[in-house]
Order: sequence, then C-alpha cells, then structure tokens
Amino acid sequence: MQRNLIITALAVGALAIASSNSVRGAGSNATEEAAIRKLIAAGDKGAPLPPMTDRIFWAGAYKRPVIDPEKGVPFNGPGDTIENRVPGSRKTKTEPIRIVIADSRDLAYEFSKCTLAHDLKSGEHVSFDTGILRVWQKQGGDWKVAAVFQHPYDAESVPETGK
Repeated sequence: MQRNLIITALAVGALAIASSNSVRGAGSNATEEAAIRKLIAAGDKGAPLPPMTDRIFWAGAYKRPVIDPEKGVPFNGPGDTIENRVPGSRKTKTEPIRIVIADSRDLAYEFSKCTLAHDLKSGEHVSFDTGILRVWQKQGGDWKVAAVFQHPYDAESVPETGK
C-alpha cells in the first residue's frame, strides 16, 4: 500500500514537472498578450499607445496612410475633422478579439472591435464602431505600435450623430 502511494506521488510529481515546462512556454505568450492588453486598456483611458518612430497609420478619416512623423494628410470628408472636434471629448472602448504573438515574442498582431465617440464644436455627438488591425513590435523590451489599419464597419453610412 505504502509502495503504491510512493509510486503515485512520484508519478504525480513527474507529471507536474513535465507539464510545468510546457506551461512556462505558453505562459510567455500569455504574458506578452497581457502586456499588450494592458496597453490597449490604458489607451481606452486616454493614454497614447506607444508608437514606433516610423509607425504606419491609416484610419477611415484619412485619404491615405500616414507614416509618422508625417503631418497634414488630408481627411476624407468635411465636418468631422480633428480641428472640428471638442478637445478632450474623444472616448474609445476597445474589445480585443484576437491577439497573436510570434514565436520570437518580438512581433504580434491584434484584431479588435472599437467604439469611437467624440463631440463636435457644432454640438453634435458622433459615435461609431470600427475594426482595428494593429501590428505590435517590441523595441527595447517594450511593445510599440508598428502599424494600424482602422476603418468603420459600415463605411457606406454616415456615422451616427445626435445632439
């Protein structure tokens, strides 16, 4: 009886050691994903997402992609431009759908759903849902945004407005 108990304890111990090695590898990806999720959550609270110095950004508001530090890229439509927005009124709520970390753990991509809302100086409130595809790259041990493509889900319709 005691011999069976010792064999069982050794088997459980060996199984625990063997499984901890595979969990440790997956935990690194989970750790990296958690770090990106933390940055996204901070972004929803108003903190800027850390960009690479040559980040590529293309959102539905722009006529073409912007490569940082480029300025003055024309907007798509009249009215709802950065200049017409009430400063500090922008709100975002991002729901990451999928984050994939490369085996090298220095590159990742994220697909998210995001609700953007802001007020215009005219008194209108604008709110719409977008899809986001972001590429993240590690630089100096920190995750930074390398590229962003963000577009409204229904590009044919005018964003929902109301006073």
